[in-house]
Amino acid sequence: MPVDIAVVEGARTPIGRYKGALGRIPAHRLAALVIRAAIARGGAEPAAVDEVVLGCVGQVGPDAFNARRAALAAGLPVRTTAYNVNRLCGSGLQAIWSAAQSLTVGGVDLVVAGGNESMTRQPLLDYSERAADELPGASQVDGTLSLLTDPFGQYPMGMTGELVADRYGISRERQDRWAAESQRRAAVAVDEGRFRDQVVPADTADGLVERDEHPRPGTTVAKLAALPPVFAQNGTITAGNSAGINDGAAAVLLTRTADLGPGTTPLCLLREVAVTALEPEIMGVAPMEAISALLRLSDLTLDDIDVIELNEAFAAQVLAVMDGLKLDPDRVNPNGGAIALGHPIGATGAVLLLKAAHELRRTGGRFAVITMCIGGGQGIAALIENPGAIR
Repeated sequence: MPVDIAVVEGARTPIGRYKGALGRIPAHRLAALVIRAAIARGGAEPAAVDEVVLGCVGQVGPDAFNARRAALAAGLPVRTTAYNVNRLCGSGLQAIWSAAQSLTVGGVDLVVAGGNESMTRQPLLDYSERAADELPGASQVDGTLSLLTDPFGQYPMGMTGELVADRYGISRERQDRWAAESQRRAAVAVDEGRFRDQVVPADTADGLVERDEHPRPGTTVAKLAALPPVFAQNGTITAGNSAGINDGAAAVLLTRTADLGPGTTPLCLLREVAVTALEPEIMGVAPMEAISALLRLSDLTLDDIDVIELNEAFAAQVLAVMDGLKLDPDRVNPNGGAIALGHPIGATGAVLLLKAAHELRRTGGRFAVITMCIGGGQGIAALIENPGAIR
């Protein structure tokens, strides 16, 4: 990037299960919680924030005002501008990139960016009246399922996982082994308190929620092998080797490094972002091209990368990407991925950036890549650097 961008601090909610502890909280309220926390942790005043950028996929009805509602609910001044972005699963990372672009061009000095999603609260959609000519006989459509349907192939997004598994020769056993390992790593991370500095508790009608709901400690390959395929009769994609359907939010505070206060060490530096595209039906392998493009932009190689946060939409696509790029499994999702922790789609990019930055800080690593496949056939990848490891 032509201007050095600092991620000063950040926060995320616990990730809630579908219809779980966070299910009654509107998406903008989840975002307000992490916006306040990111600003406070960054030592900034709310009045100093110029803009809020939020990634969110479910922007139906009042959620079209999502970012602005979140900004005002967080107590930011009326003059603080706000807008939503939607790059599907890459929305949270796109929001951070959009904020960085604004900081690079000028006109803003301090921006909060991230994402939020309440997959539980997606409405039922009824196209039967207004679109009767285009959709004869249409009836109510589940808003959550519509977010998870590929409009090009007219099949559930899980079918893209099946197509990837078939094309790249990823067996059911390998998928289940990776899913079990994701759960194991997440359990270790939780037990060791590695997420403690990332998560801000959410106050609900049933009490304070402080931990992610989705992990299933004790998951084994044998238990996963007993699950039936979901999307194809003889398929390999199951509920156990796929990401969850979840609620959550995450946000970071960004500024130019030149504008950091004296003695301030940011959480990380945002170095580059790359977006690529390929055939929609194999969207899961898009991170291969996105990572390659990112490394070319950065003049780095995979040997330079200490941590890779590769979103686990499906174990099949994670393994295909790892095979294609010959990634070191120990560097990929060291604290578990979305199979264990969940995937609140608009928020996930920001969640992964926080995970990667904190892992670099914990281990003393220098560079991390955050990457994800995107429904419709896109991939996004970002490079961050640990300022404490710059030599």
